[in-house]
Amino acid sequence: MWMALAGGLPPALIALCKRRNILWWYLYGFACTLVAWPLLALPVIHALAVRQPHMPKAPKESPQRQRRADALALLADRGVRSYPSRVAGLRQRSAAGTDRRRYAYEHVAPGDALELVREAADPGSEHAVAYRHRGTHLGYVPKRQRWIAEALDDGVSLAAVVNEMKIGGIFRRHAKFIGTRIVVLDDRRSAS
Repeated sequence: MWMALAGGLPPALIALCKRRNILWWYLYGFACTLVAWPLLALPVIHALAVRQPHMPKAPKESPQRQRRADALALLADRGVRSYPSRVAGLRQRSAAGTDRRRYAYEHVAPGDALELVREAADPGSEHAVAYRHRGTHLGYVPKRQRWIAEALDDGVSLAAVVNEMKIGGIFRRHAKFIGTRIVVLDDRRSAS
């Protein structure tokens, strides 16, 4: 038994020098020595011959992830004028038949920019402003925020950034809620 306990040390020491998990190599050497003394050579040779697995370099942060982080940092800046909002009408399908909640789950994340598109021809409201992501209609700015439509009509430059997303569904994941911040980029009315 003492011989088996000592037999586990050589592969464990080699593993320690090569910065590997020594417990596994010690147990390997111990078992081989316990079964048959000449088998001790097997874990020693194995520990010497096995190469260190190739560790991939840390991936560079993708440009999209960096843009999202920059947008969220912009929202955190106290000097930036922004107002909370949300995407209304997320549950309905778009006119193109797209499941908006599923699309948002798959393609939209906090920090993404959404387009604000004025829809003056909407029969439901003369102050309708749509949220779009890469041309896909996600929903509307809530009716109580009619100032956004008026600001867009007056030439104010606004941007919408997703700052919160709630996900739902067990088997078929989808977005339940998308919170946004409306950022005032250029208010031409204040310059006049």
